[in-house]
Amino acid sequence: MMPNQKKYPKTYPIDPDNELLLWEKWITIRKEETTKLAKQTRRPPADLVMNLYENVRPDKERKAALEEAKIEQKVGVRDTLWEQPQRLNQRCYCEPVYEVHRTRAEMGRPRKVEHIDVPIHIKAAELGYAGVRHRVQCEHLDREYHQYRERREKELQDRILKIDPFRPEMGTLLVKGINPPPPPKKKPILPDVTGTLDNSLACDNLHAVYALRVNNTIFLKDTPEQNLTYLKQKQKEPWHEYCTSWTYYFNTPVTRAGRGKLYLQNLGTVTIRYCWKKLKKPIPFIPEDEVQMFFFNKNEDILTPGQEKYVFFTFVSEIPGIYKEYWELSLCNICFFDTITDKLVINLLADSKEDYIKTTTAIARLKSEIDIKSIEFDAAQLINEAISKAVAIQPEIYPYKNYFLEAEIFIMKNPVCFYHQTEVAKMKDYYAEMKGDEEWDLSIRSWREQMLRKEFDERMKYYELLRKSHCDLLKPWYEGDDLLVCKYRAVRLLLNQLADQFDSEHDRIYNPAEEAQSKDVYTSIPSRESLHADEPNIDMMRNLYYIKMFEHIGDTLKACAGILSSLDLDRWIEFDFCRT
Repeated sequence: MMPNQKKYPKTYPIDPDNELLLWEKWITIRKEETTKLAKQTRRPPADLVMNLYENVRPDKERKAALEEAKIEQKVGVRDTLWEQPQRLNQRCYCEPVYEVHRTRAEMGRPRKVEHIDVPIHIKAAELGYAGVRHRVQCEHLDREYHQYRERREKELQDRILKIDPFRPEMGTLLVKGINPPPPPKKKPILPDVTGTLDNSLACDNLHAVYALRVNNTIFLKDTPEQNLTYLKQKQKEPWHEYCTSWTYYFNTPVTRAGRGKLYLQNLGTVTIRYCWKKLKKPIPFIPEDEVQMFFFNKNEDILTPGQEKYVFFTFVSEIPGIYKEYWELSLCNICFFDTITDKLVINLLADSKEDYIKTTTAIARLKSEIDIKSIEFDAAQLINEAISKAVAIQPEIYPYKNYFLEAEIFIMKNPVCFYHQTEVAKMKDYYAEMKGDEEWDLSIRSWREQMLRKEFDERMKYYELLRKSHCDLLKPWYEGDDLLVCKYRAVRLLLNQLADQFDSEHDRIYNPAEEAQSKDVYTSIPSRESLHADEPNIDMMRNLYYIKMFEHIGDTLKACAGILSSLDLDRWIEFDFCRT
């Protein structure tokens, strides 16, 4: 060593940390995304939501320092005898019960604030906090608090300096330096190769040994000048297999990766350079694969003496089928075969099948979901049917049944009769027997019409039944009603019928065209338009109307007198049901 030459310390290689490399990659991606979003939103990167930096920690540290500076440091336990301690603590039974628990600041030893921050240079260069911030800060909301804080900090300046002696401006700091150089690659250890040479041969021939191991096969370049007994003994071992092609078969489900590896080792003293060449071997019934399914490192590479290397083959497919590829391991600087046709061939074959277990599980899950949905649908349908039947309005023969009682309906349709619940129920049963389970409309006229349609024997049988029931229905008795109420109800019904006859007679005389189909005697009366021209005809129509209504009024009065007398004498009116 020269006397003036400076002695440098010995350096050791340092491997880079994987987490730091990932952090550096994430910082690069984040900076690109920040710049892209800033261009799209036309705002500076500092105003993005992902870059909104708030000084929360410095504010908390400043507030904590001010709170600890305001604490009065007392001497002793308490100032006066009657002052109670702020907090009591007893760690164990052997210690006093009334021991005052005080913090470090109360005991006069406050902690010192440690500041942690990131320089602005790093934020702008790496995290992307670039640009001028245009965000509006609502400082007027905390104006009173800031004024109070500044005033108290000025009053307690001496105490704050003890608690927070270092309040640096982290934004002004800069980081200088460069990244450390990458560590040198580790050189593989040279294998121990022994060779026997004749004394007449030169020693330089030992440096030209070509030997390669592929899986369990060793290839040698045998020359007359060299006698490599060590490698030839390895070729005779039981694990050795002499072959020039290797087949890798993958049988994997869809979207599931399958892996295989090829072992390479340089057993010689010369670096071997190799590359990969794809071979085309058309096979019938199997089409050529256009999409790549086999993945491995297809780049040109070298094998230094003694180096071991694994070449990993990966197969993955999203479509079921049969796939194959043929590759040649071509050596660039040496050839271990005597003919050109001999090659090192790698056959990659694969069958991609459906995932039976996953498909079966999915089908079972789908079937269970369908069963659950069908059960829920059936249950909901049964509930809906029950609710609809419960709230639905059933169709009725008499729509006015909800507004009138059966007795009122019966009296309305049979004014000369009185309601008798037992007899009406019997007549309903007889009518259903005659008509065939059809409900009776409570009209004796319809009952009689249905009776007349029967044969003579049946007609006489039903006539006897009707006569007996009608005798009871003519009796003026109502449960809970007196005689005056019965008379009033009967007269009211007869007067209502008389009022209806007034309207019907008026329509017959003054509107004869509408009554032409009834074949009445008044159809021969001329029309109303022809009578307008002749005033005497109008008088004749009026006289006819008066005469007809006089007859109806007389009949109504006779009926009222007969019903009233029948009610007074408690007797009934004879009536012939067979009269047409």
